Parts: sequence; structure tokens; C-alpha cells
Amino acid sequence: MATPAVGEDIDALCGKCGQVWHVVMAKMGDRIAKVVCKRCGGQHLYRTENPTEAVVNKSAGVRSKARAARVAAEPPAAPIPAFDPSKPPRPYSVQDSFVAGERVVHVQFGTGVVVASPGPGKVEIAFPAGRRVLASARTVSTLARPVLLKNVPIADRPPSKL
Repeated sequence: MATPAVGEDIDALCGKCGQVWHVVMAKMGDRIAKVVCKRCGGQHLYRTENPTEAVVNKSAGVRSKARAARVAAEPPAAPIPAFDPSKPPRPYSVQDSFVAGERVVHVQFGTGVVVASPGPGKVEIAFPAGRRVLASARTVSTLARPVLLKNVPIADRPPSKL
């Protein structure tokens, strides 16, 4: 299949605005190198929606093949746990801790369901726009400031004469 010539329309994914309306700007041989977004005017390397297609369209570099292998090897996302829709969602706060299946309302992302806790101080929440890992259960340090003590011998020095 022949690739479009320079100046022709093509579908590519724009990182700025997310649109796919583009014009071919530069080619290297029969491979499309750069495109221009018709909506925002941004110029970038040619990208498609499918990462494995991008490997075919790029030169045979080690980076692109390794990236495609990583994307293909990623495990599928964990399913959203069952939740009780009759319970009202809790407002999200960094200081609170959450359990899987709990509904949460975030100021920016909207209402979501807690999926899991990927690590200490983190919680994964599934929102309508996608999953996010947010901070949770942050506490203020209870450690007291060290107090300077006088006339206490230091282990690596001989005691001083008073």
C-alpha cells in the first residue's frame, strides 16, 4: 500500500489537541516522518492510534520495537469492583484512606470507584475519563525535632574534662 505524498491528508494522533486531521509535512523514502495538525497547527512526528502500527511506520530502531513489546506485554487493567450505588460517594481528600469498591467524588475528575491500592499512600480510582493513581492517607509527621544535649559524650571522641 502506498503512503500519502507530501501535502496530502492523513489520519495521525495529535498530542496537543487529540485530533486526527493532519497533512503530511515530510517523508523519508516511503515512510511518513512529520505531519502538521489541521486543527491546532502543531508539527510532530507521525503517530497512529495503534502502537504496533507506529513501529511499522517508523524506521527499524531498537527503541520503537522495545516500546511496542512493552505496550503489548502490559497486563489488562483490573476490573472495577462491585459497589453500592445507593451509598453516596465520599469527597476525595489526601488525608483519607479508601477501600476497594468505595465511590469517591473528586473536584477535577468527577465521581469514580476505588479499584485498588498500588502502594502505601496511593489509591487507584476508575473515573469516567480513565483511571488515576492519587495520594491517600497522608499524615503529618509525629517526629519531634531533636534536642541538643550538652555534656553528653560522643562515642568517637574521648570524654571532655569538666
